[in-house]
Amino acid sequence: MINDEESFFLAIDRNSLAEQAIFDALADIDDEEYYTLFEVEVEHSCGQARVQVYPERSGTLYRCLNCGMAGIIGG
Repeated sequence: MINDEESFFLAIDRNSLAEQAIFDALADIDDEEYYTLFEVEVEHSCGQARVQVYPERSGTLYRCLNCGMAGIIGG
């Protein structure tokens, strides 16, 4: 049985993997593509999903179109 602490860290791991998948999907963007809204298919913490991403110099904003989770990566 998974306790609350294990559940917490498993959720962190899933989010970290999802954020890395977003970075991987954007690895080939060039300078002209900064500040452009993208949609990428990634394995998010909620499962396979389309995620909107907006890379900018201070970090990457994202919003999952499946579960609605939003946040910023980096910064």
